[in-house]
Amino acid sequence: MAININKLIILLLILMGMVCYGQVRQDSVKDESSKFYNIAVNKVSDEGKWIVATKVYRNNYDSAVVLATGRSGVKSLIGTLNKKYQYSFVRGDQLLALGQGKALLWNLRTGMQKELKTGREGSESVNVLQSGVMEKGDKYFLQTSDSVLYIYDAKSALLEKVERVQYFRVSNSGSVLYIVKKSGRETQLMKYSGNKVESVYAAPGMIRSMEETPSGSFLILKEEATDEGDSNSSLQKVVLLDTKRGELVLPDIDKVRKEEYLRFTEIQNGNSIMITGMIHVPAEKGTVDIWYGNDGNLEAKQEGSFVNRYWIWKKDGNKLMRVPSDRFSTVISLNNPDYFLMFNREELQNYSTLFPLIHGFLYDRKKETYEDLGIMQAELSVSDRGSHFVFKNKDGLWVLVDTETFRKIMLEKKDLTRAYFSPDSRTIFFENSSDLWKYEINKGQFTALNIDHENEVKVVTKDETDLYPESGYNFRKSILNVDAPLLLAVTRKGTIEKTFLKWEKGRFETLMASSASNITWYKTDESLKKAVYVEESLHFPPRIVSKEIGKEKGNIVFQSNAHDKISASIRRDVISFNSRDGVAMKGLLYYPIGYTEGKKYPMVVHIYEVQSRNPNQYLSPLNNFPVGFSIRKLLQEGYFVYLPDITNGPSGVGQSALDCVESSLDALKTHAGVDLTSVGLIGHSFGGYRTNFIAGHSHRFKTYISGAGAGDLTRMYFSYNETSSTPFYWQFEEGQYNMHASFAEDKRLYVDNNPIEYVHKVNAPMLLWTGMEDKRIVWDQTMEFYIGLKKNKKDVVALFYSGEAHVFTTGSKAEKDLELRIQDWWDYFLKGKRGISWIDKQIKKDAD
Repeated sequence: MAININKLIILLLILMGMVCYGQVRQDSVKDESSKFYNIAVNKVSDEGKWIVATKVYRNNYDSAVVLATGRSGVKSLIGTLNKKYQYSFVRGDQLLALGQGKALLWNLRTGMQKELKTGREGSESVNVLQSGVMEKGDKYFLQTSDSVLYIYDAKSALLEKVERVQYFRVSNSGSVLYIVKKSGRETQLMKYSGNKVESVYAAPGMIRSMEETPSGSFLILKEEATDEGDSNSSLQKVVLLDTKRGELVLPDIDKVRKEEYLRFTEIQNGNSIMITGMIHVPAEKGTVDIWYGNDGNLEAKQEGSFVNRYWIWKKDGNKLMRVPSDRFSTVISLNNPDYFLMFNREELQNYSTLFPLIHGFLYDRKKETYEDLGIMQAELSVSDRGSHFVFKNKDGLWVLVDTETFRKIMLEKKDLTRAYFSPDSRTIFFENSSDLWKYEINKGQFTALNIDHENEVKVVTKDETDLYPESGYNFRKSILNVDAPLLLAVTRKGTIEKTFLKWEKGRFETLMASSASNITWYKTDESLKKAVYVEESLHFPPRIVSKEIGKEKGNIVFQSNAHDKISASIRRDVISFNSRDGVAMKGLLYYPIGYTEGKKYPMVVHIYEVQSRNPNQYLSPLNNFPVGFSIRKLLQEGYFVYLPDITNGPSGVGQSALDCVESSLDALKTHAGVDLTSVGLIGHSFGGYRTNFIAGHSHRFKTYISGAGAGDLTRMYFSYNETSSTPFYWQFEEGQYNMHASFAEDKRLYVDNNPIEYVHKVNAPMLLWTGMEDKRIVWDQTMEFYIGLKKNKKDVVALFYSGEAHVFTTGSKAEKDLELRIQDWWDYFLKGKRGISWIDKQIKKDAD
């Protein structure tokens, strides 16, 4: 025991030393990133005239700029706001801003600002906790810390004051304010609209929550109730407010305990509501934890399980009916009160895939019958009235089902992804890797819409409702109304470059596009005639652009990081190469800042998967992922940075990476500036695994850095992933590792791609690092690879950071420490810098 305690003390001292080292080194290095910020658009006025955007620095985000889209450059800047975090636009070109308990109203035309005072006349103003607008900015409201809600018109005249407010919400339409307030021993639901406050409902206990259905037809209240048979037990009661009629409905549900979570799924725009009750059963912790080989719900070992029950409430006749769950544990609404999808989620769960196949049944509530749908994927789209739905079968083909006749039609066209019904349920639109397709149900015919035959087309504006939100499955009501203007996104294959099209009455117009830039955020007006978006490129930092259809260029409203003079001069080549299997590949090669012809420079190679899709990314000093890998920092320190693509081939995930990386280096043999004798390889997570593997095979690299990477593929295949609460082998059979076979089917394939099998062949120094709270790639995978290197007398240093997970905490001491050590490592081995004591301790000792 004493020996173990001593080892623990030594480990703690080492960890403390690493933190101290990071602190000392950080003090001596100028942190360029402190001057840089990202830009985040908070709010755009409805007509697109005004914008509020926050400057997001590494350590704070309390500064915002207010912009006018009708102007350009410096003239667009109306002013700045500090320490405000909530923004709303009020009629009359006014901005309502809230932060640190104070509300400000700013007339953006005149420049006049005023702090909004609340409280009684002559008394000090109390803190403002919430603010917002209704009726498209004709009115605004403030809630103060003394539980008072003040409602004003756009000219700041007080319209209403409501006291003892607990919480509130603005209706989906924006025309009604629903307020829950305390009134004596009761809790009241109040409704404010049309300059009038009226009481809608009074509950004897607390109204715990309220939510509005997507159509706005109902407001759903959950209130506390008492169990008449057990005074110590708390129940909850459901109350529905018909927002159009103003009528209250109390569905007669069985006793619902306080701890039972209720989820509501609207059906046919408010004609019915499906109610799902979910009771959480915590994981048992006893003397022994028993795991069964036929268990299809291993997630319950950590997360516990759920017992569900279901009801359907029909507006017509105010009927509440129980939906049976004795045969199937999972019941999904098909947007029809009479038909449901049912299955047992655990039945086909073998953990060889993230989302298992399901054996689905169509339940007819009126006939009380179950129709077998067969084996299907967890992807389904439902029509607006619930008369039809489509699902993907196990072979990936869509199957159309008519719920009334149970007629099934298999759609033979392959490679169709998301499905959307027209509002009249006569047509289905399908996304595809090339073009958008229309299927007419009555004709049984597919037609290409001829938007783009070469690239991927996706629908941006659509009406979707998730029918099973807690599952992760793609079960949705999906509607596409082609009678209204639609926004489509066309992505050029092999890139993230997008063109956004307005589709209206069969005509397509380009609204915005990125060719030499990336569009990272956007918002359009309702008519899709103009857009506000954020774009960036390799040669300029993120900027806000306002653009109208028909105009070739947008108006640059704001340019972030105007002080950045380096990005414009960054040079990048796209390198083409072929893998040994003849697959055409690409790599991005970035040149050192201040590159001089005729001079040789060291190079850092970063690997993961396909990295060439984003050649236009802005290289901000804030970009530091994985930890310690900053392309810009390396360029400024005089390194080439190379990002070659990697794809998986039949030889396996490691062998494919080795092939792609070495082929990519072959493409640089004639490059005049790259010193191929001073090249380092770095990767994190999946890239860390590939770095470990390549280190045991390649002779091209002078050193390696591997972060949180797998060292023993076989052990990981048969391990349990606490992050996903599943065995790990699905990641190998269909996930990221994509080995094309199970371990039992091809053991040789796994051995041939296992880094630990070749650890004795590593011939260059390695730096390994991991977080000791990593539950994705457990930290002892790094320890195992370190032990293998140590056993074979290889030069290795391993860094174990306590308290850190797979991705380090931003701004943490560990993050700063690792960043400095990685830079030290490159400088030591690729530039020949000496006198770095923590590296010398390994290398000089080894040399002795």
